[in-house]
Amino acid sequence: MKTLPLQGKSILVTRGKEQANEFSAKLRKAGACPIEIPLISISAVTEREHVEKCLSRLSSYRWLVFTSANGVRFFFSFITDKTTLPHVAVVGTKTAHALEKRGIHPDIIPDRFVAEGLAEAMKAAIEPGDRILLVRGNLARQNLKEELAELGAEVTDLVVYETHLNESGKEELFHLLSKRAIDIMTFTSSSTVQSFMQMVEGENWQELIESCVIACIGPITKHTAEQFGLTVHICPDQYTIDDMIEAMEKFFINR
Repeated sequence: MKTLPLQGKSILVTRGKEQANEFSAKLRKAGACPIEIPLISISAVTEREHVEKCLSRLSSYRWLVFTSANGVRFFFSFITDKTTLPHVAVVGTKTAHALEKRGIHPDIIPDRFVAEGLAEAMKAAIEPGDRILLVRGNLARQNLKEELAELGAEVTDLVVYETHLNESGKEELFHLLSKRAIDIMTFTSSSTVQSFMQMVEGENWQELIESCVIACIGPITKHTAEQFGLTVHICPDQYTIDDMIEAMEKFFINR
């Protein structure tokens, strides 16, 4: 029987609990042994006054922009699926799929699944003075807002969810790292990297992870990791979980 490239590899899944299941299932299918230790927790914003104000004026916006599937999930926790939406643009395919499950087909999906790619894709569609509602999390970068404003749009931030450090698995994480029981550490957002670094602050983390292969889902997450001094071994050309797993497989085939 053909051996899978990730067969028996212990892979740390650091993304939030809500999204870990899908990733872990795909890793198991690839022959790997996922270890779920969520380093972040995600929840709806507790201060809802601004959210309600923006949603009451939804018809005044020409564009509604989503930067993540979490943004879609929490946005619709505040409204009903029957609410009439303005034109919709999204950053990547996962975000688009989250909308399509609700019967909504985005008007714009960029080729590059980063904020800069979306701003470029929207250039021809935005007119000076267009009002844009930018749905995001509390830790999202400001690049997209700035670039859309440079195109002449009036951009309103709508933070619908918050990301926080989750230290519930800290003891287990340190135990596994000290036993060299993790083959690959995966980071699917800058916030997972930042949470990991907060968790290992003051420890000899370089020694703890020296035998680990580090995989990041895309260039932004990779850049964050490298800023902290992490060596990133794997980063796919397309920024999805499927492409990340494929990149991990290629890494071990070529190793």
